[in-house]
Amino acid sequence: MTTVRADNLQLDAFADGLRRTGDARPFDFCSLSEGFLYPERARPGVLDYFFFACAHQFGFWTLAGNRWAGPMVAPLDGRNLKGSDFLWRACTRAWQRNPDSFVPIALDAMTDAGLNTLFQSDADINPLPMWRDHLALTRGYARWFVARALTPTDVLRCAQAAPKPLAALLAALAEIPGYAEDPLQKKAMLLAIVLENRPEHFLQVTDPESAVPIIDYHLQRSALRTGLVRVENPALLAKLESRVTVTAAEEGAVRAATYDAIQQLMARSGLSAAAVDWFFFRNRTRCPETTEPDCSACPVQAICAKATRLFQPVFRTTAY
Repeated sequence: MTTVRADNLQLDAFADGLRRTGDARPFDFCSLSEGFLYPERARPGVLDYFFFACAHQFGFWTLAGNRWAGPMVAPLDGRNLKGSDFLWRACTRAWQRNPDSFVPIALDAMTDAGLNTLFQSDADINPLPMWRDHLALTRGYARWFVARALTPTDVLRCAQAAPKPLAALLAALAEIPGYAEDPLQKKAMLLAIVLENRPEHFLQVTDPESAVPIIDYHLQRSALRTGLVRVENPALLAKLESRVTVTAAEEGAVRAATYDAIQQLMARSGLSAAAVDWFFFRNRTRCPETTEPDCSACPVQAICAKATRLFQPVFRTTAY
């Protein structure tokens, strides 16, 4: 039987630790690399861009047989970019060429070859490991909007007019291909924090209690290594340490426990989902996938379990 659980003692230590570091705060998805990774502020088409791009934040790693082989890294506009950064830049490049690139009706009219070209690297190849899934989600996403004669602006306007705008937005996204497939709503909540924290402040949140954790593979790796989540099943522990593929039930157990842990961490620390997410997302550079962790640079190293052999579940999904 698979047993994975959140660790209450570690949760208390991390809640206190994150409050003390001052290093847990929301990111604005703009200022760090405005005009390169992310679109310039207050420009046409930015809302359509983020609705599309957030739906495609998944699957940035490769397999060799049944074992994790490495992160996706490819050259784009003169820089070697890893996974998520590559996708942000590819979308920003397309948006800069044509601000209407991600309007649903325009996406629906594009050929498969045209969509593939949007993600070509400097080597003239599309490096996305799950491209067929990206293509299928794009088709479903565009057709959903076109069939209803709606746009992302319409979805956002309805959510903002609701008594609980964040809850309304998450509920709306749960119906849209690209977001609807994940019951834990990782990409939907990612979009929500983008819209709230961008300089344009597209979403005015009056119901922060509606926020849910954003559980991707980087956060699962951090939760396992720090001891926020404990795996008590020896067979699953061995799979995680060996970086081999796991079953859907095994992945579900780790991700559900991580969701529980981060939800509790948010409640105990008083920090927002955006602040907790950005802390752990940045921490991936100190506790990476391919090299030894730089524990001395980590602001929570004193309370970390340092279970550095552990790895996120190796499992193909469009959820993250």
